[in-house]
Amino acid sequence: MTATSRGPASLQSPAPEYLRLLMTLLLPAALFNAYDGELRAVLLTQLKESFHVGTAAIGVANIPIGSGQFIAFFVVLLADRIGRRPILLWSILGYTVFTTLSAAAWDLWSFAAFQSVAQVFIGAEFGVAVTLLAEEVPAERRGHYLSLLLLVSPLGAVLGGLLVAVGFLHNPIGWRAFFLIATVPLLVASVARRRLRESHAFEVAKVEPSPPRRSAGRALIDATFIWQTQSRARAFAVGWVALLQGLASASAIGWWTYYAEHERHISTGTAGALFAVAALVSAGGYLSCGWMMDRIGRKPTAAVYIGGAVACALITFEQSSPLTMAPFLVGTAFFGIGVAPVLSGFASELFPTTVRAQASAWIRNGFGNAGSVIGPAIVGVLGASGGPLHSIGSAVSVLALVYLAAIPIIWWAIPETKDVRLDVPEPG
Repeated sequence: MTATSRGPASLQSPAPEYLRLLMTLLLPAALFNAYDGELRAVLLTQLKESFHVGTAAIGVANIPIGSGQFIAFFVVLLADRIGRRPILLWSILGYTVFTTLSAAAWDLWSFAAFQSVAQVFIGAEFGVAVTLLAEEVPAERRGHYLSLLLLVSPLGAVLGGLLVAVGFLHNPIGWRAFFLIATVPLLVASVARRRLRESHAFEVAKVEPSPPRRSAGRALIDATFIWQTQSRARAFAVGWVALLQGLASASAIGWWTYYAEHERHISTGTAGALFAVAALVSAGGYLSCGWMMDRIGRKPTAAVYIGGAVACALITFEQSSPLTMAPFLVGTAFFGIGVAPVLSGFASELFPTTVRAQASAWIRNGFGNAGSVIGPAIVGVLGASGGPLHSIGSAVSVLALVYLAAIPIIWWAIPETKDVRLDVPEPG
């Protein structure tokens, strides 16, 4: 059975006004996916003072909070059983409720508990949003739409910092007001929910002959179903690419400021300014990636972006002059973060509708998150003063070189998915 089929682009394409509605509903998912995580970083001092705890306690609290993204995996599984629409809407509600409750936290551990559950819902919301969008938009413009959705993520990260910069902290309830802003997605969903439709691809899959369908409860337990199907090789290949990307990108992002300050003796203000510029420019990387995906294909685009990210990272983390380093840091962000649309394309387009959400969950919440967690830890071990490399910059460079292994995986183990349709019956 093939995962996708080709067909005329006009077949069952949603009307432009519906696509605008869909983007209006989905964009907040991408925005707040990054906004929520950034808040815990920019409000670290306020959280410590409010809860009367030390840095170590904050670090420990991040463990249950971070685990929420892994638990989101099981929620995303249900999208293959009961549909994309209900999971998306319930996830928006759950995220809004528990992020709002975070504003009412009475101590660090109640805050961590609310944030952990909020991460479950935002992880599920974002994962299902990507799947739903990929299934609904015209095949020939899927890269464009995915890039528009994903480029909002870095803007969400910037939003938290901007709110602090403009003095939003000086409000009557302090840091808690930042979390109340998360009611925005629920307001959008309440307006759009009656007009939001189930994806056409999912509706087609429901009426076509297929393997026996499992109940929602069984789907929740049977998280390994995809590994029993013919799609397992593709899921494994794309999963490894996501893991390698997570290793490299999270390491570069997580250790950049420390490397700049301690190994290159760049001031904190200069390091922060360079990072902010790179993050903003990365939005252009998303748009360029979507444009290339739709014109030259997914595989060539991925190869160009991975090669560009590795080359720029190697120069960035081996330079000492801020002037020389700056353009390559921008390039690292442009290619390293901007590759997200093509990876999301692979995670959505390569798999049958009946396991598409599960494949996406394994790739994004499983492999990708694992890389993002493990990468910075490896850099810390290798690059510490007593470690084998004695340099954070060298450790990041090693993981950047490892990322190059993704190119042969993409070229030989992953089929091209340019112009494939996701809403047509799959041949038996």
